Amino acid sequence: MTQTVQLPPPSPALTVHQAAATLRRVAECAQTDLATSDYWSGYDKATAWRDGFANGFGGPCSDLVALFPPGFALEFADWLDAVASAAARHGAPLPTLALTAAQKINGGAR
Repeated sequence: MTQTVQLPPPSPALTVHQAAATLRRVAECAQTDLATSDYWSGYDKATAWRDGFANGFGGPCSDLVALFPPGFALEFADWLDAVASAAARHGAPLPTLALTAAQKINGGAR
């Protein structure tokens, strides 16, 4: 007979670390694509992310995506890791933004 083991839910800090890892993985792939794909080669490197989305899709959705380029996503992932580590090590409260972002990134309620 197999016995089912019930594990406790992951801590909020672990959930935020998992979100940071997912965001970092996706941002690094996007950054590589931005640097190597022919699609982006016609744009100035400093504005390629913004211009590529504005030209390729246009409209308010592209305007929103343009505000979150891969470099910024990596910085946000670093921040998520920093606040999650502080919470785990020192009992610091997790900012609401970190918890909400983790929920969205990890596929929770949207």
